[in-house]
Amino acid sequence: MKINTHYFESASTKLAEQVLDIVDAFLADHPDIEHVVVATTEGDTGALAAERFKDKHVVVVTHQTGFAAPNFNELKEENRARIERAGAEILTATHAFAGVARSFRKMLGTWTPTELMSVALRTFGQGTKVCAEIAMMAADAGLIPVDKDVITVGGTGRGADTAWLVAPVYTSEFPRLRMRACLCKPLDF
Repeated sequence: MKINTHYFESASTKLAEQVLDIVDAFLADHPDIEHVVVATTEGDTGALAAERFKDKHVVVVTHQTGFAAPNFNELKEENRARIERAGAEILTATHAFAGVARSFRKMLGTWTPTELMSVALRTFGQGTKVCAEIAMMAADAGLIPVDKDVITVGGTGRGADTAWLVAPVYTSEFPRLRMRACLCKPLDF
């Protein structure tokens, strides 16, 4: 299998359309890929992906409620409606590399192995860490299979600047996660 990787000069919130174009081209050459998992914060990227890939099973993963402020989820209601209208599923759950582990760092200043794994994945870019994380979150929720490759889309901050072909696993099987091929990512992040 020949897979081309596109490298953006730097991370940017303005690359979502280009990332989705790259994913679209890859899916055209690999119609057997049925699932696209997309990270979104306020919902702009999630809505774009849901509308673009209506012929695929799209899972849009939001920040967990309380990420930015207590009792608050950043997904805008108008984007939630667009995502649902397009037939995609929305997953709001604890981040695979955060949860209880993050509480120890925030409250006690102690890093745990889970957060250290997150830091290690970020050496490939924030979007790469996000792509690994959302694959496991969607698998844990039963929204994607763990016996088929999926496309994941993530970014640095807002928007999207990274896409990977991933063999997903449940978080309880993290060492078996396979980041099979990078479709695109920023060189400078």
